[in-house]
Amino acid sequence: MKKILTLAVALVMVFALAAPALAAGWDKPTSTPTFEDLYLNLTPLSVEESTIVWYGGTYNKLDKTYPVVAGMKVHAYVEIQIPDDDDLSADIVDRIEAGQGTLKISVDNLESVKMKMKGGTQKNWTVKDDGIYKVTKKDFDETIYFEIWGNVIESDKDATITATLGVYNQWKNDSTFDFFSGDDKYTIWKDIADADYIVTSADDTSSGLRFYTKSSGQVENITVVLDGAVYTIQDYMGGDPSFVPAGGTRPITGDDLRDVKAVLDDICGAMGFDYAGDSYITDDLIEDNLGTIVEGTASLVYPSGYVQPINPTDPGVNPPQTGDNASVVGFVMIAVALVAAAAVTVKKVRA
Repeated sequence: MKKILTLAVALVMVFALAAPALAAGWDKPTSTPTFEDLYLNLTPLSVEESTIVWYGGTYNKLDKTYPVVAGMKVHAYVEIQIPDDDDLSADIVDRIEAGQGTLKISVDNLESVKMKMKGGTQKNWTVKDDGIYKVTKKDFDETIYFEIWGNVIESDKDATITATLGVYNQWKNDSTFDFFSGDDKYTIWKDIADADYIVTSADDTSSGLRFYTKSSGQVENITVVLDGAVYTIQDYMGGDPSFVPAGGTRPITGDDLRDVKAVLDDICGAMGFDYAGDSYITDDLIEDNLGTIVEGTASLVYPSGYVQPINPTDPGVNPPQTGDNASVVGFVMIAVALVAAAAVTVKKVRA
């Protein structure tokens, strides 16, 4: 029974390795569709050459990683595929054309790390030890490869290679921030017209929301702008908001109420921002919650092959009896059999 439980736990850990890392949303996030066209694959390779050829080399592709100790070599490659721009959504194409797609390779418990890449805009193998590649419009309908070598530093610690592929929204000159909701583009303007932030549709900058915040970033007031006219929100705590024209005293009704509320609902819905209650908006929160359009992460974990010797004179250690837990060697063999190459499909997070 204990062996079965151990195997089940190991399987859960292995499947967790292949799960894509996804970005968090606002306090009240909107639902987002799945996006599966960007492809990221991370595969372990042998450290000895063989006659089995993979793209750009003569090393075996391994079905799994292996236990390591200090001084051992690890070898892997990353493959990403960027579809043609006609097969991508408008937000992805827009950000990639702006140079805001990124592939990043990171390592843990490895030294003397060497990386090289080929593909996309780079037609020949080129040293790229920083592990970063910017995806641009020249990479549409292209495949990009990274090859990684490294030496294990510590024996009693796992060695890890992680590849992250993402497309991101970014602040421009610390003053504007573009983001998408579906195919609709919006812009956040900072410190304009006495507001801390103004959010408008890219197609209509005469209408939008103005956010006024405390020093902590907590929103203390929101006004709605419709075709240049400003409306103050009232009585929205715990109920439907009402809107009073700037300089006026009576809430609007009828078509005016419908149209002003539509601006509020559209922009708050696009941001996933809850305009009622204790909400916050800051530069960092905007990047955290609207910055990631798509992001996927894959990792290869080379488990530590170091086994702590048991002190037979230690009265607190009792050797297992017949039928008890599997031996340490048995556990290592289970780990070796289960740890596999990580491959993920990048999913849509937020536009």
